[in-house]
Amino acid sequence: MSKDTIADAVKIVGSQAKLAAAIGRSQQHISFLANGQYEPSAEDSVAIERATGGQVPRWRLRPDLWPHPLPRRESEGAAA
Repeated sequence: MSKDTIADAVKIVGSQAKLAAAIGRSQQHISFLANGQYEPSAEDSVAIERATGGQVPRWRLRPDLWPHPLPRRESEGAAA
């Protein structure tokens, strides 16, 4: 997880305090995440994904828990 990912989430939501409120954590917790002192929990990752409207997906925060989704090929899902 890159500190830049948390910075992206903060930028999208507007501030560390707003992100904290959106995910039910303290601003200090967000600061620790932003500085790389903590790794986001699975719950934090899902909550940040929701708070950012999916712009910061959970797999960017915790790739060890959620692998990067493979892009779908155009042929997938098309009626044969």
